[in-house]
Amino acid sequence: MKNLLFIILLIILVSLASTQINAIYLSNVNASISRAINFLYENQLDYGEFKTLACEDKLMQNCYFDSSPFVTTFVLYSMKGMKDKKIEIMKDKALNFLLNEQEQGGIWRYWISKNTGKISPIPPDLDVISTVSFILKINNRSFDNNLKLISKNKNNDNLFFTWVTDAENKETICCLMNKTFKNDADCVVNANVLLYLGQNDQRICSYINNAIKFNESCSKYYPNRLVLYYAVSRAFENNVTCFEEVKNVITKSTLNYQNKDGSFGNALDTALALNTLLNFKYNGNEINLGVNNLLQKQSTNGSWEKAIFFLGPPPSYGSASEELTTALVIEAMNKYLHIPEL
Repeated sequence: MKNLLFIILLIILVSLASTQINAIYLSNVNASISRAINFLYENQLDYGEFKTLACEDKLMQNCYFDSSPFVTTFVLYSMKGMKDKKIEIMKDKALNFLLNEQEQGGIWRYWISKNTGKISPIPPDLDVISTVSFILKINNRSFDNNLKLISKNKNNDNLFFTWVTDAENKETICCLMNKTFKNDADCVVNANVLLYLGQNDQRICSYINNAIKFNESCSKYYPNRLVLYYAVSRAFENNVTCFEEVKNVITKSTLNYQNKDGSFGNALDTALALNTLLNFKYNGNEINLGVNNLLQKQSTNGSWEKAIFFLGPPPSYGSASEELTTALVIEAMNKYLHIPEL
């Protein structure tokens, strides 16, 4: 009888200790999110934009400010649904910035008006149009109807072209940096368009799903596979259910990226991977390891390191942003805090 009481008491003590440790850990996660929000709040530009850096090389040794609405849409999405006074202030400024950059017909370009005279003009693209439109829509901001414009910008296989052109031959774009180039149907761009439209377009979904199943390259502008997985999982999270069939494939493939230290690569890769897994409702111990790795890598100013998110447009090699990485980490950590078991 004494032994039984001892065992029961031991179990209770272990349980209490575990609960206390878990409470301390979750407190650390909340504190990390708070520091990250402060970083974004302090570094948002006065007119609402979150900075993008264009980098001339893969190692990001030579980078410069490259004003664009694109990164701002991802930062806003990552803070979606979070209740914080500073987030509300940032959101209002950012949404106004996006609306101010709208051209007639619900059109946005990668480079904004502030870049005029510094670089060559750039055609509109569906990646920017769709991500901006989706963010404005879910925040109940009015903008010009662009659905017809988007629906017409398809190739013969019913996939969305990246670049928008009025030309009869939509397969060729002229001119970016005074060069004519091929208009591509990019998997990530198509996933982002479906996110905005809220559509389960079977031809597009089949194309993306097959590319994922057979590990085929289908993204010229996003060579990082984890970006594709995040885009698909984000669309799935927002009721594009035709990606259900690759849920397990993506989950398994994403887990294969994880290293012994809990990371999935750099901080951006780790944030992308965690968000993808959490969007697909995966909550194995790999999530704990990944979050713990990010806690250790947070800079003293509350941010996480930038890394190349997408390639181009010319003349740069690719674009990166500490604000983008930080926002994606916030998104992952906030999702982590809302796992039912926690």
